[in-house]
This record gives sequence, C-alpha cells and structure tokens, in this order.
Amino acid sequence: MSHPDSAPDHDLAFALQVTGFELATEPPAPDTPLARVLAFTAEHGYDALDDEHFEAAVRGTL
Repeated sequence: MSHPDSAPDHDLAFALQVTGFELATEPPAPDTPLARVLAFTAEHGYDALDDEHFEAAVRGTL
C-alpha cells in the first residue's frame, strides 16, 4: 500500500530498487535488444510486434 503523500513515480522507483532494477532516464544503447525493439516499433508500430520479434531482438537479428 502506498503512502497517501507518495507520488506514483516514487512508488515505482522504490519497487524497482527493491527488486534490483532502476528506472532509466536515458535511451538504451543502440546495440541492446530494447533499442532494436524500439527502432522496429518506431518504423512499424507496436501492433506489428510479436514474440518472434522479441526473440530476434535478443539474437541481434531484428
């Protein structure tokens, strides 16, 4: 349960910190799977994504 005075972003940042992650404020490095997925969606839209695209992004073939 969040504190009434907490902003949702603070709650998210805390949850990410507890689980060992942090909220990125910079774009991902171009050679990462996330950057490849974002580039694909910028060109083709989110509706074009499927599981095969995520697998290709991890392999570096997207």
